[in-house]
Amino acid sequence: MAYTYSPDTDRGKIRLLIHDNTDGVYGTDYDFTDADIDALLEINGDSIWLSASEACRILAVKAMATAYTIKIPGAFELDKKQVSARYMQMARDFEARASSSSDNIVEYFDSFDYEVDTLGQDNSEYVGDV
Repeated sequence: MAYTYSPDTDRGKIRLLIHDNTDGVYGTDYDFTDADIDALLEINGDSIWLSASEACRILAVKAMATAYTIKIPGAFELDKKQVSARYMQMARDFEARASSSSDNIVEYFDSFDYEVDTLGQDNSEYVGDV
C-alpha cells in the first residue's frame, strides 16, 4: 500500500484538504493509499473538491465504527460521535465548493451558420446577431 504526499499533485491536494498527510512518521499514519485517492479522482471526474468530499464521507463511516460517548457528570465528557458529524459537514462544504468552482463552467455555442461569399467576406450568423 503506497503512500506519497506532494501538495503540487491532485493526490497531494486531496490529502492536504482532508488532513491525510500523516501526523507521525512519514508514510505510517494515513487513511488512504495512493490507489484509493486515484480511484476517488477517477470516480469523481478528476474533481479535487468532489474527491475530498467523498473521502470525508468515507472517514465519517470509519469514525462511526468507533463512536462512543463517555460522560462523568461534573468532571468531563468525551463524545467521539461528533467526529463523524464533523466529517459529514466537511463533505458538504467540499461539495458546495465543487459546485461553485470554475471547474464546472462549460462554454458552448448554441448555434452558428458559417458563410463566406465568393469575395471572402464573412456573412456568418453568430449567436446574438440580429
